Amino acid sequence: MAQEFQATNSLYVNRVDQNVIEVIGRPGANKDDYWCGIGDYVRRVERAPWKTKIYVVSGIGRGVTTGARDAVTFTLKPEAIGLEPYEASYISDILKVGYSRSLTFAFDRCHLRPGFYSLRFGVF
Repeated sequence: MAQEFQATNSLYVNRVDQNVIEVIGRPGANKDDYWCGIGDYVRRVERAPWKTKIYVVSGIGRGVTTGARDAVTFTLKPEAIGLEPYEASYISDILKVGYSRSLTFAFDRCHLRPGFYSLRFGVF
């Protein structure tokens, strides 16, 4: 399958079906990178409002669209796939199934790339 979209952090994003979107990892990718990938896709491709909630369908595992070793799936419609949102007030894994964040949070993860902090705030 061809890669559908490349996020600003170079991760590829593919639609699995009408309700599920997959972010393909790469060596060295961290959890914030997956949130950046989905945030960039949802904003630029789906053109969703900033307050849109994005839910984790599956944590890091084998990809559905490419068979990649590391991929994460997300949805904007948990009720459509029978996903129960994670409602606890404490979270130790930001890629826990059912966990959600706003599009604003996800897209903001793109600005946590190495070197950004030091350039932005003049810390060397």
